[in-house]
Amino acid sequence: MTASDSMASQMSSASPARPTCTRVRVPGKVIISGEHAVVYGAPALACAIKKYAFAKVTNSHLLGVHLKVPEFGIDQQFSNLQLSQLGQQTQFRHQQYLTASGLLSNVVSNPVEFFAAAIGASGLVDVLLNQQGLVIELTMDLATGGGMGSSAALVAAMLAAAFKHLGQPLTPTELISKTTQSEQWQHGRSSGLDPYVCVMGGLQQYQKGCGERQELKQLSQYFLVTTGQPDSSTGECVDAVKRQNLPQALWHQFELIQENLLQCMLGDMKEDMINAISANHRLLQHIGVVPNTVADFVAKIESKGGAAKVCGAGSVVGDHGGLVFAAGIEQTHIEQLCLSHGYDVQTMVPDLEGVFYFD
Repeated sequence: MTASDSMASQMSSASPARPTCTRVRVPGKVIISGEHAVVYGAPALACAIKKYAFAKVTNSHLLGVHLKVPEFGIDQQFSNLQLSQLGQQTQFRHQQYLTASGLLSNVVSNPVEFFAAAIGASGLVDVLLNQQGLVIELTMDLATGGGMGSSAALVAAMLAAAFKHLGQPLTPTELISKTTQSEQWQHGRSSGLDPYVCVMGGLQQYQKGCGERQELKQLSQYFLVTTGQPDSSTGECVDAVKRQNLPQALWHQFELIQENLLQCMLGDMKEDMINAISANHRLLQHIGVVPNTVADFVAKIESKGGAAKVCGAGSVVGDHGGLVFAAGIEQTHIEQLCLSHGYDVQTMVPDLEGVFYFD
């Protein structure tokens, strides 16, 4: 037995008994209306979906955290000190970005740094002090970087499972706050929508850090189309829109459409909803976040009597726009269109639970 093993064994004997395994599931989300506008204080309408991030936490004989995220090729051991330093350094670089003395692209350089820094900045290391370490494994069936909130769902699942495993479960408010912290690093100035909807679940009207759950009726002919990972990040898109200095009146137009869409969903007014989605799409084109290839695809959906719009940040360069929300079109028609464009399509199925603890 090594010295570190002996120390870990002694610390473990003085610590409260832990479960052998803690598992958590957190849904992804889609923004039905209000993307970009929500950053400027307008309300957004978003819904959690039955596509998930999963976290599995088990005990380790080593100190610190062994992080495994197969989706990103991560399989690495971190000491408590490394985690704390990464959290502090990432927070510092983000602050530099906020004060215009640093670039957003420099805040987080790669996925392994992002997840490790999220652990380090969450306060988990303080709970781990003088205890045996953890093995944290993250998996998901969400598309990455395309508008499903995969980063928020993964971080929320990771932190929820780790704190629960250590006997200090987080409240929903605490979990949203800690997850939003890491979202800021990626988006520059996150509205906090993704963490809120992923943690709380259901259909939410979200504005300025607060959400209001909406009655959700049976959804029909609502589809999610994956057009490919955008060539620009969410943060880059947000910055590009900000540089245009768009008038507040434009964000008010987004707000009116969001309110209209909500009423259409609650009242099952399909024709009005198609018109509202089309109007939302035109506004997103106006601010420059809909790639031409995606706009052509949307035009073909409209020619079949439906409507569609990007439901994430979109992209300001390239041909891929991430996730597209479509409605009012027959499933066979949209499947044919997606096949001809090389896109994937799935029926949108809402998640009503939010963060879910298996054990």
